[in-house]
Amino acid sequence: MLFNSLEFALFLPATLAIYYLCIPRHQWRARKIFLVVASYAFYMSWNPFFGLLLLGSTLVDFTMGLALERATGRAARRGLLVVSLAFNLGMLGYFKYGNFVAANLHRLIGVADPPLWDIILPVGISFYTFESLAYTINVYRGERASRSLLDFALFLSFFPHLVAGPIVRPRAFLPQLETPPTVPGPAVEEALARIAQGFMKKVLLADVLGQYVDAVWTDMGAYPSGNVLLAFYAYAFQIYFDFSGYTDIALGVTGLFGLRLPENFDRPYLAQSPREFWQRWHISLSTWLRDYLYVSLGGNRVSPVRTYVNLLITMVLGGLWHGAAWTFVVWGAYHGVLLAVHRLVSSHRSAPTRGWLATTAARVGTFHLIVLGWVFFRAPSLLDGVQALSRLTVSGWTTTRGASEAAILVAAALLLHLAPDARRVRERFVTFSPVTQGVAYAAATIAAFFIAPASERFIYFQF
Repeated sequence: MLFNSLEFALFLPATLAIYYLCIPRHQWRARKIFLVVASYAFYMSWNPFFGLLLLGSTLVDFTMGLALERATGRAARRGLLVVSLAFNLGMLGYFKYGNFVAANLHRLIGVADPPLWDIILPVGISFYTFESLAYTINVYRGERASRSLLDFALFLSFFPHLVAGPIVRPRAFLPQLETPPTVPGPAVEEALARIAQGFMKKVLLADVLGQYVDAVWTDMGAYPSGNVLLAFYAYAFQIYFDFSGYTDIALGVTGLFGLRLPENFDRPYLAQSPREFWQRWHISLSTWLRDYLYVSLGGNRVSPVRTYVNLLITMVLGGLWHGAAWTFVVWGAYHGVLLAVHRLVSSHRSAPTRGWLATTAARVGTFHLIVLGWVFFRAPSLLDGVQALSRLTVSGWTTTRGASEAAILVAAALLLHLAPDARRVRERFVTFSPVTQGVAYAAATIAAFFIAPASERFIYFQF
Protein backbone atom coordinates (compact mmCIF):
# COMPACT_ATOMS: atom_id res chain seq x y z
CA MET A 1 0.00 0.00 0.00
CA LEU A 2 1.78 3.12 -1.23
CA PHE A 3 1.30 6.47 0.47
CA ASN A 4 0.50 7.96 -2.94
CA SER A 5 -2.28 5.46 -3.72
CA LEU A 6 -6.06 5.35 -3.55
CA GLU A 7 -5.84 2.48 -1.06
CA PHE A 8 -3.91 4.63 1.41
CA ALA A 9 -6.25 7.56 0.80
CA LEU A 10 -9.02 5.29 2.12
CA PHE A 11 -6.94 3.50 4.76
CA LEU A 12 -5.70 6.58 6.63
CA PRO A 13 -9.07 8.33 7.21
CA ALA A 14 -10.66 5.02 8.21
CA THR A 15 -7.84 4.35 10.69
CA LEU A 16 -8.08 7.85 12.16
CA ALA A 17 -11.86 7.60 12.44
CA ILE A 18 -11.72 4.33 14.37
CA TYR A 19 -8.80 5.54 16.50
CA TYR A 20 -10.52 8.77 17.59
CA LEU A 21 -14.26 8.13 17.25
CA CYS A 22 -14.61 4.50 18.26
CA ILE A 23 -12.00 4.17 21.03
CA PRO A 24 -12.09 6.66 23.93
CA ARG A 25 -8.83 8.44 24.77
CA HIS A 26 -8.65 6.92 28.25
CA GLN A 27 -8.62 3.43 26.70
CA TRP A 28 -5.02 3.88 25.62
CA ARG A 29 -4.25 0.17 25.61
CA ALA A 30 -7.16 -0.47 23.23
CA ARG A 31 -5.92 2.30 20.95
CA LYS A 32 -2.43 0.78 20.90
CA ILE A 33 -3.84 -2.66 20.08
CA PHE A 34 -5.80 -1.13 17.23
CA LEU A 35 -2.70 0.64 15.87
CA VAL A 36 -0.77 -2.65 15.89
CA VAL A 37 -3.59 -4.41 14.03
CA ALA A 38 -3.87 -1.55 11.52
CA SER A 39 -0.10 -1.52 11.01
CA TYR A 40 0.01 -5.25 10.33
CA ALA A 41 -2.89 -4.89 7.89
CA PHE A 42 -0.96 -2.09 6.16
CA TYR A 43 2.20 -4.20 5.93
CA MET A 44 0.49 -7.42 4.92
CA SER A 45 -1.29 -5.66 2.05
CA TRP A 46 1.93 -6.26 0.10
CA ASN A 47 2.22 -9.90 1.09
CA PRO A 48 0.62 -11.69 4.09
CA PHE A 49 3.89 -13.58 4.65
CA PHE A 50 5.64 -10.31 5.54
CA GLY A 51 3.58 -10.10 8.71
CA LEU A 52 5.02 -13.38 9.97
CA LEU A 53 8.58 -12.07 9.54
CA LEU A 54 7.76 -8.89 11.43
CA LEU A 55 6.07 -10.89 14.18
CA GLY A 56 9.13 -13.15 14.42
CA SER A 57 11.46 -10.17 14.92
CA THR A 58 9.10 -8.74 17.51
CA LEU A 59 8.86 -11.90 19.60
CA VAL A 60 12.54 -12.81 19.40
CA ASP A 61 13.92 -9.40 20.31
CA PHE A 62 11.35 -8.65 23.01
CA THR A 63 12.27 -11.99 24.63
CA MET A 64 16.00 -11.34 24.20
CA GLY A 65 15.63 -7.89 25.75
CA LEU A 66 14.04 -9.29 28.92
CA ALA A 67 16.55 -12.14 29.06
CA LEU A 68 19.49 -9.74 28.64
CA GLU A 69 18.27 -7.61 31.51
CA ARG A 70 17.95 -10.62 33.82
CA ALA A 71 21.14 -12.36 32.73
CA THR A 72 24.25 -12.21 34.88
CA GLY A 73 27.72 -12.86 33.63
CA ARG A 74 29.40 -11.47 30.57
CA ALA A 75 29.34 -14.75 28.63
CA ALA A 76 25.60 -15.26 29.14
CA ARG A 77 24.77 -11.73 28.07
CA ARG A 78 27.00 -11.96 25.01
CA GLY A 79 25.36 -15.25 24.09
CA LEU A 80 21.91 -13.69 24.20
CA LEU A 81 23.06 -10.75 22.10
CA VAL A 82 24.54 -13.16 19.56
CA VAL A 83 21.17 -14.91 19.32
CA SER A 84 19.47 -11.61 18.49
CA LEU A 85 22.18 -10.62 16.00
CA ALA A 86 22.14 -14.04 14.35
CA PHE A 87 18.37 -14.06 13.98
CA ASN A 88 18.04 -10.53 12.62
CA LEU A 89 21.12 -10.49 10.42
CA GLY A 90 20.41 -14.05 9.27
CA MET A 91 16.89 -13.11 8.21
CA LEU A 92 18.12 -9.93 6.53
CA GLY A 93 20.99 -11.79 4.89
CA TYR A 94 18.78 -14.53 3.46
CA PHE A 95 16.01 -12.37 2.08
CA LYS A 96 18.09 -9.43 0.91
CA TYR A 97 21.43 -10.97 -0.03
CA GLY A 98 20.70 -14.65 -0.70
CA ASN A 99 20.48 -14.31 -4.47
CA PHE A 100 23.43 -11.90 -4.56
CA VAL A 101 25.73 -14.24 -2.64
CA ALA A 102 24.58 -17.32 -4.56
CA ALA A 103 25.04 -15.65 -7.94
CA ASN A 104 28.55 -14.41 -7.12
CA LEU A 105 29.60 -17.80 -5.71
CA HIS A 106 28.39 -19.55 -8.85
CA ARG A 107 30.24 -17.08 -11.06
CA LEU A 108 33.36 -17.54 -8.93
CA ILE A 109 33.35 -21.28 -9.65
CA GLY A 110 32.67 -20.70 -13.34
CA VAL A 111 28.91 -21.08 -13.75
CA ALA A 112 28.01 -18.77 -16.63
CA ASP A 113 24.30 -18.51 -15.85
CA PRO A 114 23.92 -18.99 -12.08
CA PRO A 115 20.53 -20.13 -10.80
CA LEU A 116 18.54 -17.79 -8.58
CA TRP A 117 16.55 -18.72 -5.53
CA ASP A 118 12.90 -17.81 -5.50
CA ILE A 119 13.30 -15.17 -2.77
CA ILE A 120 10.86 -12.30 -2.35
CA LEU A 121 12.41 -9.27 -0.64
CA PRO A 122 10.09 -8.13 2.16
CA VAL A 123 9.51 -4.41 1.84
CA GLY A 124 11.10 -2.38 4.65
CA ILE A 125 13.02 -5.29 6.16
CA SER A 126 16.24 -3.26 6.34
CA PHE A 127 14.52 -0.54 8.36
CA TYR A 128 12.74 -2.56 11.02
CA THR A 129 15.68 -4.97 11.36
CA PHE A 130 17.96 -2.06 12.29
CA GLU A 131 15.36 -0.78 14.76
CA SER A 132 15.07 -4.18 16.39
CA LEU A 133 18.84 -4.59 16.54
CA ALA A 134 19.20 -1.17 18.15
CA TYR A 135 16.82 -2.26 20.89
CA THR A 136 18.72 -5.41 21.90
CA ILE A 137 22.11 -3.69 21.59
CA ASN A 138 20.88 -0.86 23.81
CA VAL A 139 19.66 -3.33 26.44
CA TYR A 140 23.01 -5.13 26.25
CA ARG A 141 24.70 -1.78 26.85
CA GLY A 142 22.62 -1.19 29.97
CA GLU A 143 19.33 0.38 28.94
CA ARG A 144 16.10 -0.82 30.51
CA ALA A 145 14.17 -3.46 28.54
CA SER A 146 10.54 -2.84 27.61
CA ARG A 147 8.07 -4.56 29.91
CA SER A 148 5.23 -4.36 27.39
CA LEU A 149 5.09 -6.65 24.38
CA LEU A 150 2.30 -4.45 23.02
CA ASP A 151 4.46 -1.32 23.17
CA PHE A 152 7.40 -3.09 21.57
CA ALA A 153 5.18 -4.50 18.81
CA LEU A 154 3.85 -1.00 18.08
CA PHE A 155 7.37 0.43 18.11
CA LEU A 156 8.46 -1.98 15.35
CA SER A 157 5.27 -2.11 13.29
CA PHE A 158 3.89 1.46 13.42
CA PHE A 159 2.93 1.88 9.80
CA PRO A 160 4.13 5.45 9.00
CA HIS A 161 7.80 4.48 9.47
CA LEU A 162 7.57 0.74 8.85
CA VAL A 163 8.60 0.43 5.22
CA ALA A 164 10.98 3.36 4.58
CA GLY A 165 11.90 4.88 7.89
CA PRO A 166 13.03 6.99 9.54
CA ILE A 167 14.93 4.35 11.52
CA VAL A 168 13.46 5.03 14.96
CA ARG A 169 15.45 4.54 18.17
CA PRO A 170 13.66 2.74 21.03
CA ARG A 171 14.37 5.53 23.51
CA ALA A 172 12.79 8.06 21.14
CA PHE A 173 9.51 6.15 20.64
CA LEU A 174 8.77 3.75 23.49
CA PRO A 175 8.43 6.48 26.18
CA GLN A 176 5.74 8.13 24.04
CA LEU A 177 3.57 5.04 24.48
CA GLU A 178 3.43 5.23 28.26
CA THR A 179 0.61 7.80 28.37
CA PRO A 180 -2.14 8.77 25.91
CA PRO A 181 -0.96 11.61 23.65
CA THR A 182 -2.90 14.80 23.13
CA VAL A 183 -3.33 16.33 19.68
CA PRO A 184 -4.19 20.05 19.82
CA GLY A 185 -5.70 21.76 16.80
CA PRO A 186 -2.50 23.55 15.68
CA ALA A 187 -0.66 20.22 15.75
CA VAL A 188 -3.25 18.72 13.41
CA GLU A 189 -2.89 21.65 11.01
CA GLU A 190 0.91 21.32 11.14
CA ALA A 191 0.65 17.59 10.44
CA LEU A 192 -1.68 18.12 7.47
CA ALA A 193 0.64 20.79 6.06
CA ARG A 194 3.58 18.40 6.39
CA ILE A 195 1.69 15.64 4.59
CA ALA A 196 0.78 18.03 1.78
CA GLN A 197 4.41 19.16 1.56
CA GLY A 198 5.54 15.55 1.26
CA PHE A 199 3.07 14.73 -1.49
CA MET A 200 4.07 17.82 -3.46
CA LYS A 201 7.74 16.85 -3.20
CA LYS A 202 7.00 13.32 -4.34
CA VAL A 203 4.36 13.84 -7.00
CA LEU A 204 5.19 17.22 -8.50
CA LEU A 205 8.99 17.07 -8.34
CA ALA A 206 10.43 13.59 -7.76
CA ASP A 207 8.09 11.66 -10.05
CA VAL A 208 8.26 14.20 -12.89
CA LEU A 209 12.05 14.39 -12.67
CA GLY A 210 12.08 10.61 -12.58
CA GLN A 211 10.45 10.40 -16.00
CA TYR A 212 13.36 12.29 -17.54
CA VAL A 213 15.97 10.38 -15.55
CA ASP A 214 14.49 7.00 -16.52
CA ALA A 215 14.30 7.97 -20.20
CA VAL A 216 17.99 8.91 -20.30
CA TRP A 217 19.19 5.88 -18.33
CA THR A 218 17.08 3.52 -20.44
CA ASP A 219 18.74 4.64 -23.68
CA MET A 220 21.91 6.42 -22.57
CA GLY A 221 23.63 6.03 -25.93
CA ALA A 222 20.93 7.98 -27.73
CA TYR A 223 21.48 11.18 -25.71
CA PRO A 224 24.24 13.79 -26.05
CA SER A 225 26.43 14.80 -23.13
CA GLY A 226 24.24 17.71 -22.10
CA ASN A 227 21.25 15.46 -21.53
CA VAL A 228 23.31 12.92 -19.62
CA LEU A 229 24.80 15.53 -17.27
CA LEU A 230 21.35 17.00 -16.72
CA ALA A 231 20.06 13.51 -15.87
CA PHE A 232 22.76 13.22 -13.19
CA TYR A 233 21.63 16.47 -11.58
CA ALA A 234 17.99 15.51 -12.00
CA TYR A 235 18.50 12.21 -10.20
CA ALA A 236 20.22 13.94 -7.27
CA PHE A 237 17.08 16.00 -6.73
CA GLN A 238 14.72 13.16 -7.63
CA ILE A 239 16.06 10.89 -4.90
CA TYR A 240 16.17 13.73 -2.36
CA PHE A 241 12.60 14.92 -2.94
CA ASP A 242 11.33 11.35 -3.21
CA PHE A 243 12.83 10.22 0.09
CA SER A 244 12.37 13.47 2.01
CA GLY A 245 8.83 13.63 0.64
CA TYR A 246 8.14 10.18 2.07
CA THR A 247 9.61 11.27 5.38
CA ASP A 248 7.41 14.37 5.46
CA ILE A 249 4.32 12.22 4.91
CA ALA A 250 5.45 9.74 7.57
CA LEU A 251 6.08 12.48 10.13
CA GLY A 252 2.81 14.21 9.28
CA VAL A 253 0.74 11.02 9.55
CA THR A 254 2.46 10.19 12.85
CA GLY A 255 1.57 13.66 14.13
CA LEU A 256 -2.12 13.00 13.44
CA PHE A 257 -1.94 10.24 16.07
CA GLY A 258 -0.19 12.52 18.56
CA LEU A 259 3.18 10.77 18.22
CA ARG A 260 6.57 11.92 16.94
CA LEU A 261 9.27 10.54 14.65
CA PRO A 262 12.81 11.93 14.27
CA GLU A 263 13.73 14.28 11.46
CA ASN A 264 15.66 12.56 8.69
CA PHE A 265 16.87 15.39 6.43
CA ASP A 266 18.34 18.85 6.85
CA ARG A 267 18.86 20.30 3.34
CA PRO A 268 21.80 17.96 2.62
CA TYR A 269 22.96 19.63 -0.59
CA LEU A 270 23.97 22.69 1.44
CA ALA A 271 26.69 20.62 3.13
CA GLN A 272 30.21 22.04 2.98
CA SER A 273 31.95 18.66 3.33
CA PRO A 274 31.24 14.93 2.92
CA ARG A 275 31.05 14.63 6.71
CA GLU A 276 28.43 17.36 6.93
CA PHE A 277 26.46 15.74 4.11
CA TRP A 278 26.01 12.62 6.22
CA GLN A 279 24.95 14.79 9.14
CA ARG A 280 22.14 16.10 6.91
CA TRP A 281 21.21 13.12 4.69
CA HIS A 282 19.23 10.09 5.97
CA ILE A 283 20.19 11.15 9.47
CA SER A 284 18.56 8.15 11.14
CA LEU A 285 20.73 5.74 9.10
CA SER A 286 23.99 7.67 9.37
CA THR A 287 23.66 8.01 13.15
CA TRP A 288 22.73 4.31 13.43
CA LEU A 289 25.86 3.33 11.48
CA ARG A 290 27.93 5.64 13.66
CA ASP A 291 26.58 4.43 17.00
CA TYR A 292 26.25 0.70 16.35
CA LEU A 293 28.89 -0.06 13.72
CA TYR A 294 31.58 2.62 13.60
CA VAL A 295 31.82 2.92 17.40
CA SER A 296 31.79 -0.87 17.80
CA LEU A 297 34.73 -1.13 15.38
CA GLY A 298 36.69 1.29 17.56
CA GLY A 299 35.61 4.54 15.92
CA ASN A 300 38.28 7.19 16.19
CA ARG A 301 39.61 5.86 19.51
CA VAL A 302 42.20 3.80 17.63
CA SER A 303 45.17 4.68 15.44
CA PRO A 304 44.63 7.08 12.50
CA VAL A 305 45.04 4.29 9.95
CA ARG A 306 42.57 2.08 11.78
CA THR A 307 40.14 5.00 12.00
CA TYR A 308 40.23 5.40 8.22
CA VAL A 309 39.66 1.66 7.83
CA ASN A 310 36.70 1.88 10.21
CA LEU A 311 35.21 4.68 8.13
CA LEU A 312 35.63 2.66 4.97
CA ILE A 313 34.12 -0.51 6.47
CA THR A 314 31.19 1.43 7.90
CA MET A 315 30.35 3.12 4.62
CA VAL A 316 30.80 -0.04 2.53
CA LEU A 317 28.35 -1.85 4.79
CA GLY A 318 26.12 1.22 4.69
CA GLY A 319 26.17 1.03 0.91
CA LEU A 320 25.41 -2.67 0.99
CA TRP A 321 22.49 -1.97 3.35
CA HIS A 322 20.81 -0.22 0.42
CA GLY A 323 20.81 -3.28 -1.77
CA ALA A 324 22.49 -6.47 -2.91
CA ALA A 325 24.54 -5.13 -5.80
CA TRP A 326 28.13 -4.16 -6.45
CA THR A 327 26.96 -0.66 -7.40
CA PHE A 328 25.94 -0.07 -3.79
CA VAL A 329 29.25 -1.47 -2.53
CA VAL A 330 31.15 0.94 -4.79
CA TRP A 331 28.89 3.83 -3.78
CA GLY A 332 29.52 3.08 -0.10
CA ALA A 333 33.27 2.70 -0.62
CA TYR A 334 33.32 5.99 -2.52
CA HIS A 335 31.71 7.78 0.42
CA GLY A 336 34.05 6.00 2.81
CA VAL A 337 37.03 7.36 0.87
CA LEU A 338 35.51 10.86 0.82
CA LEU A 339 35.05 10.78 4.60
CA ALA A 340 38.56 9.43 5.16
CA VAL A 341 40.16 12.05 2.91
CA HIS A 342 38.14 14.82 4.57
CA ARG A 343 39.21 13.60 8.00
CA LEU A 344 42.85 13.39 6.91
CA VAL A 345 42.84 16.91 5.49
CA SER A 346 40.94 18.34 8.45
CA SER A 347 43.32 16.79 10.95
CA HIS A 348 46.26 18.71 9.46
CA ARG A 349 44.75 22.17 9.60
CA SER A 350 42.65 24.24 11.94
CA ALA A 351 39.06 24.96 11.04
CA PRO A 352 39.12 27.93 8.66
CA THR A 353 36.95 31.01 9.03
CA ARG A 354 35.20 31.03 5.69
CA GLY A 355 33.71 33.99 3.91
CA TRP A 356 30.66 33.64 1.70
CA LEU A 357 32.75 32.89 -1.39
CA ALA A 358 34.68 30.06 0.26
CA THR A 359 31.47 28.69 1.80
CA THR A 360 29.76 28.70 -1.60
CA ALA A 361 32.74 27.00 -3.22
CA ALA A 362 32.77 24.31 -0.51
CA ARG A 363 29.06 23.67 -1.00
CA VAL A 364 29.30 23.53 -4.78
CA GLY A 365 32.31 21.21 -4.64
CA THR A 366 30.66 18.90 -2.09
CA PHE A 367 27.44 18.83 -4.10
CA HIS A 368 29.25 17.67 -7.23
CA LEU A 369 31.10 14.97 -5.30
CA ILE A 370 27.71 13.72 -4.08
CA VAL A 371 26.22 13.84 -7.59
CA LEU A 372 29.14 11.77 -8.88
CA GLY A 373 28.40 9.11 -6.28
CA TRP A 374 24.70 9.06 -7.22
CA VAL A 375 25.70 7.89 -10.72
CA PHE A 376 26.69 4.47 -9.38
CA PHE A 377 23.78 4.41 -6.93
CA ARG A 378 21.38 4.80 -9.88
CA ALA A 379 23.25 2.63 -12.38
CA PRO A 380 21.88 -0.90 -13.00
CA SER A 381 25.47 -2.22 -12.98
CA LEU A 382 29.03 -1.03 -12.53
CA LEU A 383 29.56 -1.18 -16.30
CA ASP A 384 26.48 0.96 -16.85
CA GLY A 385 27.83 3.49 -14.36
CA VAL A 386 31.21 3.70 -16.12
CA GLN A 387 29.53 3.97 -19.52
CA ALA A 388 27.24 6.71 -18.24
CA LEU A 389 30.24 8.76 -17.10
CA SER A 390 31.97 8.11 -20.42
CA ARG A 391 29.00 9.68 -22.21
CA LEU A 392 30.16 13.03 -20.83
CA THR A 393 33.23 12.90 -23.06
CA VAL A 394 32.16 11.21 -26.29
CA SER A 395 29.43 13.51 -27.63
CA GLY A 396 28.73 17.19 -28.02
CA TRP A 397 27.48 19.41 -25.23
CA THR A 398 24.04 19.76 -26.69
CA THR A 399 20.64 18.77 -25.39
CA THR A 400 17.58 17.16 -26.93
CA ARG A 401 14.23 15.66 -25.99
CA GLY A 402 12.80 17.11 -22.82
CA ALA A 403 15.97 18.77 -21.56
CA SER A 404 14.42 22.23 -21.28
CA GLU A 405 11.54 21.02 -19.08
CA ALA A 406 13.90 18.94 -16.94
CA ALA A 407 16.30 21.89 -16.55
CA ILE A 408 13.44 24.10 -15.35
CA LEU A 409 12.44 21.46 -12.80
CA VAL A 410 16.04 21.04 -11.60
CA ALA A 411 16.31 24.81 -11.18
CA ALA A 412 13.03 24.87 -9.26
CA ALA A 413 14.21 21.99 -7.07
CA LEU A 414 17.47 23.81 -6.35
CA LEU A 415 15.67 27.03 -5.40
CA LEU A 416 13.30 25.09 -3.15
CA HIS A 417 16.29 23.41 -1.52
CA LEU A 418 17.90 26.80 -0.91
CA ALA A 419 14.69 28.28 0.50
CA PRO A 420 14.28 29.00 4.23
CA ASP A 421 13.56 26.16 6.61
CA ALA A 422 10.31 24.47 5.58
CA ARG A 423 9.18 24.31 9.20
CA ARG A 424 8.91 28.08 9.35
CA VAL A 425 6.94 28.06 6.11
CA ARG A 426 4.52 25.47 7.52
CA GLU A 427 4.15 27.39 10.76
CA ARG A 428 3.26 30.48 8.75
CA PHE A 429 0.88 28.53 6.51
CA VAL A 430 -1.19 27.17 9.40
CA THR A 431 -1.89 30.73 10.57
CA PHE A 432 -3.83 31.39 7.36
CA SER A 433 -7.61 31.20 7.38
CA PRO A 434 -9.26 27.80 6.76
CA VAL A 435 -10.52 29.10 3.40
CA THR A 436 -7.03 30.06 2.27
CA GLN A 437 -5.62 26.73 3.39
CA GLY A 438 -8.43 24.88 1.62
CA VAL A 439 -7.81 26.73 -1.62
CA ALA A 440 -4.08 25.96 -1.38
CA TYR A 441 -4.74 22.26 -0.77
CA ALA A 442 -7.24 22.15 -3.65
CA ALA A 443 -4.80 23.86 -6.02
CA ALA A 444 -2.04 21.43 -5.08
CA THR A 445 -4.36 18.46 -5.61
CA ILE A 446 -5.45 19.71 -9.03
CA ALA A 447 -1.86 20.37 -10.03
CA ALA A 448 -0.84 16.90 -8.92
CA PHE A 449 -3.71 15.34 -10.86
CA PHE A 450 -2.92 17.09 -14.15
CA ILE A 451 0.88 17.35 -14.00
CA ALA A 452 2.13 14.28 -12.18
CA PRO A 453 2.77 10.92 -13.83
CA ALA A 454 1.01 7.77 -12.72
CA SER A 455 1.54 6.76 -9.11
CA GLU A 456 5.07 5.43 -8.57
CA ARG A 457 6.79 3.60 -5.75
CA PHE A 458 9.03 5.52 -3.42
CA ILE A 459 12.67 4.82 -4.30
CA TYR A 460 13.58 3.69 -0.78
CA PHE A 461 10.83 1.08 -0.67
CA GLN A 462 13.26 -1.27 -2.42
CA PHE A 463 15.63 -1.11 0.54
